Amino acid sequence: MDVGRAPYPRVLAAAALSNLGDGVRLVALPLLAAALTRDPALVGGLTACAYLPWVLFGLPIGALVDRGRPEVFMAVANVGRAVLLGLLTVMLLLDLRSMVVLYAVAFLLGVGEAAYDNAAQSLIPKIVPDARLESANSGLVTAERVGQDLIGPAAGGVLFAAAMTLPFGLNAVTLALAAALLAGIRTAGPASAARRAVIRDAVEGMRWLVRPHLVRTVVLIGCVMNFVTLAWESTLVLLAVGPMRLSDGGYGVMLAAGAVGGVAGAMVTPALVRRFDRRWLQVAALAVCAVVDLALAAYPNPVTGALAWGGTGAGFAVWNVLSVTLRQREVPPELLGRVNSASRTLSMAAAPLGALAGGALAAGAGLRAPLWIAGVALTVLAVAFAVRSRPA
Repeated sequence: MDVGRAPYPRVLAAAALSNLGDGVRLVALPLLAAALTRDPALVGGLTACAYLPWVLFGLPIGALVDRGRPEVFMAVANVGRAVLLGLLTVMLLLDLRSMVVLYAVAFLLGVGEAAYDNAAQSLIPKIVPDARLESANSGLVTAERVGQDLIGPAAGGVLFAAAMTLPFGLNAVTLALAAALLAGIRTAGPASAARRAVIRDAVEGMRWLVRPHLVRTVVLIGCVMNFVTLAWESTLVLLAVGPMRLSDGGYGVMLAAGAVGGVAGAMVTPALVRRFDRRWLQVAALAVCAVVDLALAAYPNPVTGALAWGGTGAGFAVWNVLSVTLRQREVPPELLGRVNSASRTLSMAAAPLGALAGGALAAGAGLRAPLWIAGVALTVLAVAFAVRSRPA
């Protein structure tokens, strides 16, 4: 895809590599946790640790991104994560594994992801013309869905079954290669301005976000989506290897089969935007997520599991492309990093809470309970967004 200026293809290639490795790890890490414990609360806690850094560091990271060049943050974040995964691989070879180690690794990887994702969203408007933002964001989301949902999970399950060290070593290599691709990109730094405390700058982004406008509505809806979706995704591995009777490799294949929906959703979003109103596309995205959640809750098997994963991926892909593009167009450029960070902080704060709530709910009411709650909540959310966004 030739979008915008020359740096974009390299950013897209780096995103493809990063997300391929992440997709391998996102399957392997829960499988490693499930090999250590079958406690839903402990497995859900692993997902919570991965999202917690956004709550703690998201706002300051956004302020720092606005003060520097986003491509530098992206490269450094990838190098740091590559080193961390290399250390995890060595620890597994030495048979040094525990849930405490996995929690620490998930948390530190989350810090790097927070820096990378925030900077990537701020970089795109610097290297892509406004008229092509949907296409550029669609390309990045497509790379994410292909890597994290399609190829990565299938490879992750197979590699983990062969040797538990392989998925994490591969992720380290892909992140290192992605960092190398970003090394030659250089954008203009921000205009010199009075430097204030990082926290004070960060709060300014949150203040802009909480004003009444469509961006705020979209961000709050996204928070609820994250909460209810992570409630069931955090314990999906237990549903798969338990009642659904899938092997480790079969779990990865199920996710990969379902990922076709996420990839398709990301790829067709620019075409959908040209034909349909953005508001109704977002309502449809919520409705699709609701339907597939309810289907998996009612009939837990590999087919509905793939449909739920794919439908959720498609819904989130459409929602995310439109939401990110809205922020890139509506937020003042000098505040973009901070508003991106504020919005992601709110959204990511919902994720660990959802994971913890889902783990507790699954432990007390059964593994399908989080799916029933998510399906009903997203149905209500679709109706509420259709009404709330009407004036905008």
